[in-house]
Amino acid sequence: MTERYGGMEFGLPHLARAFHRYWREEEGSDVDVLMAYTVDMPAYKVEAALIDALRLADSDVPTWAIEALWSLGTEQLHVLRDEGREGRDWLRLVIRLYREHLLAEAPPGSLTSAPPNAYVHLTGAVLDEILLVSNGMLNGSLSPQRRYVPGVVPALEQVAAYACPDLAFRFLLRALTAFGPGISQGQYERYVALGEKFEYGEFLVQGYEHLVD
Repeated sequence: MTERYGGMEFGLPHLARAFHRYWREEEGSDVDVLMAYTVDMPAYKVEAALIDALRLADSDVPTWAIEALWSLGTEQLHVLRDEGREGRDWLRLVIRLYREHLLAEAPPGSLTSAPPNAYVHLTGAVLDEILLVSNGMLNGSLSPQRRYVPGVVPALEQVAAYACPDLAFRFLLRALTAFGPGISQGQYERYVALGEKFEYGEFLVQGYEHLVD
């Protein structure tokens, strides 16, 4: 099986990790963080973030859901509204910068639009997994030790149904790490099976095995 993007985390969830606790001190502005990603990461990682941004920006997913998932991905270390930014405008910025970078770095014919979504048939499976953990995630929001992002569960559902189940599943894994709940062995095995259908490398889902109770 071909592993997508090197077999590790990729796309918008991976880009969001660049907004770590010291991003302001190290980079200065959020645009500088986006550009540093093009220097630090290979072109295929930049392309993966571009594809996710294109799919999400062109979808019927509401802006509030985009902003909720970005806050989740950055662990609330880059909250768009606090930065004076709107969710879809932020995606358009990512698209412009990364499209320009790839066109400058890659040969003619490089990606300028998202390819067809090959995983629409997995939408129901991802929605089922979101539903199974939704109560646990909401309960986790009551813990003072966890920085719960309001609206994450419906945001995940919106992305799965109206944008890309693959992207929703990758953000679901991040949500479980951020504020639980733990999962059963059976759930984990289903996640691994879904990861195989999404053509992930073995380490993307296995990196979340610690969530098993």
